[in-house]
Amino acid sequence: MSEDNKLTVNLYRDGSIESSHEVNLYSNKKQYDDYFFPRSSVKPMQVIPLLLEASNQNIEFTSEEIALFAASHSGQVEHTELLRETAKKFKVDLDNIICGPQRPFHDETADNLLILGEKYTKLHNNCSGKHLSMLIFSKLLSVDSSNYYDLIHKTQEITKQYFIEIFENEDIGFGIDGCGLPAINLNVTNFLNSIKFMQKTRSAESWNKVFQAYIAHPEIIGGENRTDTNIIINSERKLLAKSGAEGVLFVTDNSESFIFNCTDGSKRGVDLAASYFLYSNGWINKKPFEYLDNIYTSNRQNTRAVEIEVV
Repeated sequence: MSEDNKLTVNLYRDGSIESSHEVNLYSNKKQYDDYFFPRSSVKPMQVIPLLLEASNQNIEFTSEEIALFAASHSGQVEHTELLRETAKKFKVDLDNIICGPQRPFHDETADNLLILGEKYTKLHNNCSGKHLSMLIFSKLLSVDSSNYYDLIHKTQEITKQYFIEIFENEDIGFGIDGCGLPAINLNVTNFLNSIKFMQKTRSAESWNKVFQAYIAHPEIIGGENRTDTNIIINSERKLLAKSGAEGVLFVTDNSESFIFNCTDGSKRGVDLAASYFLYSNGWINKKPFEYLDNIYTSNRQNTRAVEIEVV
């Protein structure tokens, strides 16, 4: 990774650097040898095998449903209600998703649940939409869904072969994601080049549905004040943005694509670097960076305690 492809986020307190984050910046305009775990940033591609199978069976998903399947949602009421409605529509049992209960990312929602004495559930898990999509995929394939998370399950085998197809590389590794599903490891260039590949192959229609779902429903993709949601809402062009765990953020306008990857796995680092870079290069307005800058520089007295620099 050349120094030309790095962003550094510095936090200053009283004029001295207190902490720094180094963020690798990858573009589809260049070639790289680096490998990475895209984590949830691969969800826009991961849902397409389901869409292809549904199309074969003349089944149409709504734009909201597609967004939910490819989301890392905040567990807000609108997210959990959409999960229930979609599961009911396709006659699948949400009790069968294997992702665990999780505190909603949306603090107000989490606090309200505590006030009401209610427990966090699987539906609050940010990956529950993806898990629901696997249950539906299993049903369309007429296979047992009890081990849908296993690499040898038919849904995962089809998804793996699809990844090999669009990433044009069989050298794809698999770990386990935080939600229990397989997590791929692959070359950054192969990941970025898949966007143009999908647009000229059998995936073109399905990819366009995913792309449009992100644009139409950014609040489903993440949630209130989530960075990928804010990037889409405040974009100066039509674009897709998707965050992933351990400091990953993927952005594309279908022509130019970027991966931001914070080397220390920091969400703070990647969110600040990506929002600043995208603003500086005319992709989005300044609101996403200003929101983050305020969050990360204010102390408990709501006064500015540190300064942030992105270079």
